[in-house]
Parts: sequence; C-alpha cells; structure tokens
Amino acid sequence: MKNKFKIEYLIYIYIIISPFLDSFSGMYRLWFPDVTLNPVMFIRPIIPGILILYIFFKDKKTRKLLITSGLIYGIYGLIHLYIFNRLKNGISYGDIFTEGLYVFNYTYNIFMLFIIMYFSKKKKLSLLKNSLLITLFCYLFLIYISIITGTSTTTYITGVGYKSYFMSGNTLGTALLLLFSGLISDGISKRDIKSLISFVLLGVFLIFLLGTKTGMFGYILVLCFYILINIIKAIKNKIKINKVMVISGIGLFLSIGLVLLLVGSNTFNRAKELDSHDYDIVDVNTGGESHVTGDTSKIVYSIKHGEVEEGYMSKEEENAYLTTYNICNKLNIKGNNSRVQQLVYNASLVKEQHNIFYILFGNGYHNNYGEMTLEMEIPALLLNFGIIGIILYLGPYLTLFIKAIKYKKVNDNYIMSLFGITLALGLSIMAGYVLYSGTCSLLIICLFSILKENGDYV
Repeated sequence: MKNKFKIEYLIYIYIIISPFLDSFSGMYRLWFPDVTLNPVMFIRPIIPGILILYIFFKDKKTRKLLITSGLIYGIYGLIHLYIFNRLKNGISYGDIFTEGLYVFNYTYNIFMLFIIMYFSKKKKLSLLKNSLLITLFCYLFLIYISIITGTSTTTYITGVGYKSYFMSGNTLGTALLLLFSGLISDGISKRDIKSLISFVLLGVFLIFLLGTKTGMFGYILVLCFYILINIIKAIKNKIKINKVMVISGIGLFLSIGLVLLLVGSNTFNRAKELDSHDYDIVDVNTGGESHVTGDTSKIVYSIKHGEVEEGYMSKEEENAYLTTYNICNKLNIKGNNSRVQQLVYNASLVKEQHNIFYILFGNGYHNNYGEMTLEMEIPALLLNFGIIGIILYLGPYLTLFIKAIKYKKVNDNYIMSLFGITLALGLSIMAGYVLYSGTCSLLIICLFSILKENGDYV
C-alpha cells in the first residue's frame, strides 16, 4: 500500500474496519435500546456505494447487469414488504421498517459479493489475506481489551460467556472461524509467529471464554481438518509426515482437554445451565411438563378457550400453533428447544396459508411472535422470504460453491477456504445471522475470492 492508492484498497479498508463498525453498532444498541436507527446503518454502505459507482461508470459491460439486478431485487423487496404489511397483526414481532431492514441487508450483501468477485476476477486483490490477518488482530484486540477492562457484554443474559462489544456471540464466533479457516494454512506452513500467536489467542477465546458450541467445536473442527488434510496429502504423495506438526497437534489437543477438565469452559457452563432448566416449564393446558415454551403453552390455552383478541392472530396462525403444540407433545420435544418449535410452527403456517404468492415471495420474517421468529437462517429464507427470496439471497453463494467443488487443481488454502464456507453455510442452517451479518457474509465472500486465487476459480 506504499504505492499509489488504488480503488481496490477501499475493499481492504472496509474489511479491516468491519469489527469496529460491528462493535460500535452493538454498543449503540445497548446504550440506546429504544432507538431503531443506528449510525452504522449509514456508515457501512459508504465504501460499497463508492465501489458500485466506480464499477457502474468504469465498466460498460457490467452496467446492464447492475441495473437488471437492482430492478429484480427491488421488485422482489417491494412485493415481499407489501405481503408483510398485509399479513401484519397484533402478534407480529416487528413492523414494515424492521422487515425492510432484513430485505435491504440481504440485498446489500449480495451486491457486496458482486463487488469483491468483480475485483477478484481482475486479479486485483493480492493483499486480501493481509487485510484478513489485520482484521483478526482487530477482533482479538477488541475482545481481550473488553475482557481485561471488565467492559465486555455477556454472551447470554444469564451472565455466561464474553462477547466483547458485539451483538451476537454466535455471529462473532462464526466470523472468527471464517478468518481462522482462511488464514490457518499460510500461518502454519510459513510458521509466521504473529499468525501463530493470534491462533492461540483465538483458540483460548473460542473454546474457553465465548460460551457457544459454535466457537468451541468450530475451532477444534477447523484445526482437526487442517491436520487431517496434511496427513492425507503426505500419505498420498508418499512423503515423510511432519512429525513436529503431528506431535504439536496431539500436544495441543491434550493441553486443551486438560485445561477443560481442570478449569472448565463457559460453553460447558451454558450447557449445564440449560440442562438445569429442562423441567422448569409447566404446560398451563395440562399442569405437567411442557414440550413447548411457556408463552406458547399460554397462547395455545387462549386459542383453545376462545380468548384470543380480535386482530391479534389470524386463523392460520392459530391452527399453526395448535399443530406445533400437538407435534411437539407427540415427539416429546424439550420445552426449551425453541428452534425445533420455530421450524414446526413456520412450516405449519405456510401449509395453513396455502397461498402461492406467500410461498414465492414469503409471508414475512417479523410477522411471527417473538419466540416463533425462526432463528435458523436458511430455513427462514425459504419459509419467510419464499422460494424467490432464497434463490435471490442464497442462490449466488450456492452457485459459486457448486462451481468451486468441481476443481481439481487445489492447494491447502483452497481446501481450508472451502471448508470455512461449508462450515458457515452449515451454521446458517442451524443458527442465524450468518448471511444476514454484514461481516460474516463479507468474510464468506473473501474466502470465495481466495478459492479463485488457489483453484483456478472462474
């Protein structure tokens, strides 16, 4: 970057400042919980906006593509919001503004994918990994400063775990795992001291401090996968296995296990906390153990006894609640297993509505009661944003992913980047705020760019 400034350097700057934007956004919401508008909402799009305008006026071939894409995503968004507003009632978790933020954010991230892949195709992102390593340093700086100074927010409202100044522990863990996947190969193979130290600090945080299963098992999984592919590569090429790497890996896992046994982990503390509350939920309909959340059992009671206020719920929503209640009781679902209940409810609601336009364009993510707002992101894209929504918001990622798995000329960087993307998409199925998160989606896109550089990616 000592040379003359180039337009693509804005991408590096955008990547590096993302942790600070996320942390400020998280703290702003903590300071002003009743304020909907967040300054970061206006700051974050500045650099991508400049890059889009640059591409639009610089490259005539892509101008029509940008205009066409803008129209398609814009028309979908308007139809989706119209349906949301039509279905909105008293039980809805949000309003048209909050629903619009989701439409905007998913669309924004797709255009970010276009921007980075545009410059990647032109071989202009040679410093991408440098910016990712700096970004990891920034994350670790914010995390450990907040813990040392006692200013970190907790991952869970019960006080378990540390998530620094960020809004979501799962989103933070996913972002760190994506960085780890993209950097581990060069860091270890080149024996870069700065990278290795950052990996150790990262492991300490994800395994012992964050308190999420995503962080703990994700870190161990990435590390194990890297060691495994190197062992397979050594056997396949009939070369001597690096004993230092094997011994170091075994020693590291033994050390992690020993510390877990002696000190424990916030992840285990959280699991114990959940187990201790398994039987605390009482079903108001039966007086016994509940297989749905407490609020859901009360809503079902109100439906059964005709106590639902007019305009609070639609008939389809009432039927979906009754179906969810019956299925969860039949399957003996734990009362605190909200994700299974959300999935059953949202699938039942789509079936009850049996409206082709809702199936195509979605029935609204925030049109459900808070507890029934689907946390699992990719199922939510299908059920709440519709078939067209999931094609628009997930399709571009899947298209690149499917192309990527066909390549034969690959190296460790390629394999670990592909693994990181696979892990992120898997987490997006099981959890939320991966593709929705500006930073997580940005890092997924960066890994796609690394694939292009290390696997003849088109």
